[in-house]
Amino acid sequence: MKTKKPIIELIISLGSNITPRFEHLQEACILIKKNIGSINKSSLIYETPAWGFISTPFLNACITIETSLNTKNALIALQEIEKELGRKPKIGPTYEARPIDLDILFSSEGLFNYKSLIVPHPLLHERKFVLIPLLDIAPNYTHPLFHKTTQQLLTTCHDSSEIKPTKHQFTYT
Repeated sequence: MKTKKPIIELIISLGSNITPRFEHLQEACILIKKNIGSINKSSLIYETPAWGFISTPFLNACITIETSLNTKNALIALQEIEKELGRKPKIGPTYEARPIDLDILFSSEGLFNYKSLIVPHPLLHERKFVLIPLLDIAPNYTHPLFHKTTQQLLTTCHDSSEIKPTKHQFTYT
């Protein structure tokens, strides 16, 4: 008798600041659906300034997915998608422009603290470009370490970046 793999829910942040930005986000969603699992919710897509470095603006969004992969294997699959969409390994210690950035924010498997993976994402509470899209799909989600909802995290966030909704909409079916 086969045992059924548990379904893991992940919340993922997507970002792109290399043209064509929207197409990179869209293609990432298509590849996530094909290779990792089903997308249950997606936020609006926002234009945001680069955070932590000077560069062209990003498009950012968040999605929730269900997968039979464990969180570590989902990370490996997300990194493969990044490579497929043209992301190059980081050259220096600072942030860089990139065609796609896929970060696991939360996992229903719990907390992780490895060199290659920290969940919840350690800086999400400091970044409006993550919190505002996250608010669209999980306003009452409670951060397991800070014990605050997404809305509460946004209220206490010191990031003053201007986050603007765009007219882009995902179509990943």
